[in-house]
Amino acid sequence: MKRISSLFPLIIVALLAAASFWLEYVVRNESQSGLGKGRHDPDAIVNNFQVDRFDINGKLSSRLTAKKLTHYPDDDTADIETPHITFLHESRNMEFRSEQAHADNRQRTVLLFGKVRGERPATADSAAQTLDTDELTVWVDDEIARTPQPVLFTHGKNRVEAVGADWNNLTGMLNLHSSVQATLPPKSTTH
Repeated sequence: MKRISSLFPLIIVALLAAASFWLEYVVRNESQSGLGKGRHDPDAIVNNFQVDRFDINGKLSSRLTAKKLTHYPDDDTADIETPHITFLHESRNMEFRSEQAHADNRQRTVLLFGKVRGERPATADSAAQTLDTDELTVWVDDEIARTPQPVLFTHGKNRVEAVGADWNNLTGMLNLHSSVQATLPPKSTTH
C-alpha cells in the first residue's frame, strides 16, 4: 500500500502530461486542417449599449445606441438590434433608425434593414426631412447613406418617391437615382 501511495503523485503527473499532449495534438490538427477557421462565434454580447465618437477637437460628432450588439471577432462584424445612429453638427444633424443592422468595422459601414428611417430636423433655413426605405448602408466616417432600394423622401410637405438614393450629411445633398415621382403642394398665391 505504501508503494501505491508513493506512486500516486507520479500517476497524476503522467495523466496531466498525457492530457496536455492530447490537447496540443487536437488544437494543432484543427488549425492545420482549417476546421476552426470557418467558425463565426461571437466573442461579446452587449445589451443597451452606446458608442460615442469625437472629432479632433474633442467635440461629440456621432453616437450609436442600440438594444443589443453581438460582435464576431473572425471578421470584426456585429449584428445590432434596434440601432440608432446620430450625426451631430452645429448646422446639420441627422439620425438613422431601423429594426436591425449589420456593422462591418473594417469597411466602417452599418447596413440598416427593416423599417429604416433617416431624419434631419428642421432648421431656420430648411423644413424637416425624412427618408424611408427597407435597406440603407451608412458610411460612418464619411456620413453618407446609400440605398438601391425604393425610397420615400419628404421635405416639409413635399414628397418624392424614387428607386435608390445617396444622402450626404456633410454637404446636405440628396441624390435620387431613378423612377423619381414628386408630389409638391400647390404654392399659395398672395395678391
